[in-house]
Amino acid sequence: MSEAPVKPTHATPPAPAGEQGLSISAVERDTGLTKDTLRVWERRYGFPRPLRDAQGERVYPGDQVGRLRLLRRLLVLGHRPGRVVGLPREQLEQILARHAPSGVACAPGAEAPLQRLLALLRAHDPAALQRELLQAQMRLGLQRFVVELVAPLSTEVGAAWMRGELEVFEEHQFSEILQRVMRGAIAAIPAAGADAPGRPRVLLTTIVHEPHGLGLLMAEAMLALEACHCVSLGVQTPLDDIVLAARAHRADVLALSFSPQPAQAQVLDALRALRAALPPQMEIWAGGSSPALERAPAGVLVLRALPGLAPQVAAWRAAHAQG
Repeated sequence: MSEAPVKPTHATPPAPAGEQGLSISAVERDTGLTKDTLRVWERRYGFPRPLRDAQGERVYPGDQVGRLRLLRRLLVLGHRPGRVVGLPREQLEQILARHAPSGVACAPGAEAPLQRLLALLRAHDPAALQRELLQAQMRLGLQRFVVELVAPLSTEVGAAWMRGELEVFEEHQFSEILQRVMRGAIAAIPAAGADAPGRPRVLLTTIVHEPHGLGLLMAEAMLALEACHCVSLGVQTPLDDIVLAARAHRADVLALSFSPQPAQAQVLDALRALRAALPPQMEIWAGGSSPALERAPAGVLVLRALPGLAPQVAAWRAAHAQG
């Protein structure tokens, strides 16, 4: 369905004397929305509704800038402008609240380390943040590091971004540092031969609509600790390529991660297509926080929590035991 333009019904008023606001360039820097986007929205949807300064230039009041920040976050989450730009602030906040990651319980005593790591992220000290994460990984061991620290920390970073307490670049920096630490830890796990008995071959990836890879990386770490042979394609792999890779690597298991970002129909359609295209003996394991997983099709195993991977690997080994 096409998005019908919403025409402004009045001329842009001048800014009252003493009115504080931001120029269009400042709004672009503040929100990440381009000048062209702001102008198109103004013309098509009637929002934003900037005032004019003495020189006739656009001036955006603070309440409109705050609403634009919320809209930017919804766009990143996959919402279409025509569905959200005209909504009041209260409704935008309600939509964002539905996207907020579900809580992951912290281990006793973990709250203080989480807050210290978040403070380092906000202080823009990547070297210190990476050092703290490396020390925590060595102190806890990889399994406890993933379950007790990385999972709740990732949830809290996502929630802080949703609340507007972190910028997009800060979330990206966090992901980059954490991936660097975890990749090093995974590489250090002693590996048996790829064809060793009882060692399932697991292909890990996400569909094209899923750009988030930390959940996938956490799953890879847990599977590597269970002596699985892991092959990761990273994120956003087309379905046809997933099928080709699964066959090329003779995968026993296809592991997929889903955040709430992809539309539920996209998740379910992808799972149905993959289940139909892959041989029935190749298992599909899906995890993450997407609500679509509650309606996963037959033949797809849903694993909601990382600790559930170890018993599932054990069950796979028992089902494929020789003799």
